[in-house]
Amino acid sequence: MKKILILSFPLFLFSQQKNDWSFYMKAAMSEIIQNDFNAAIFNLNKSLELSPNNSSSLYFKAYSLLILNKNDEGCKTLADALFFNSNNARSLFAEKCSEYNPNLNIDKFKTGIFKLRILDPTLFTYNFERKNDIQYETYDGKTYSSRIQWLGNGEYTIIAEGDPNPSKFIVRVLKIEDNKYLYGKFENNQIQFGIIEKTE
Repeated sequence: MKKILILSFPLFLFSQQKNDWSFYMKAAMSEIIQNDFNAAIFNLNKSLELSPNNSSSLYFKAYSLLILNKNDEGCKTLADALFFNSNNARSLFAEKCSEYNPNLNIDKFKTGIFKLRILDPTLFTYNFERKNDIQYETYDGKTYSSRIQWLGNGEYTIIAEGDPNPSKFIVRVLKIEDNKYLYGKFENNQIQFGIIEKTE
């Protein structure tokens, strides 16, 4: 009986490893170092089966896909990594995916009350309201209004009322999940990322 226990313990440990996302993540990291990106993607997919919103696994899967020139799939996966708070994904997205546009339908986000969280080290948040083509924002007790120009294909721009020199930028919706969306704000060769959640 003692021999059976001794022999079965390594099998038990091995089976436990197979149910741990980090087991597959470690294997993928080793394969990335060896430039075996297809094998890395296989193990990263296994890791994501066990931990679907793991931003590290999503980031390295996107990185591997982009290395293999699978740009659309890589950029979509990178947007997922951004949505789930991967800091590394911001610079890689700006470098490799600035042309990526998933052409999402954003009609349900044209009216309502929203909360915006900018994805940068400050994690600045504020609330605003939209009524079709008008957006109302409140800062320091003052309410400002802007006109929204819906451009179609998941893009829009916001023009502040009364601003003689409005900034020129495009907001592109990169991912929608339930009542939230990830956006990229493209302005002067810079991209700012944030998440907008519809609260009412």
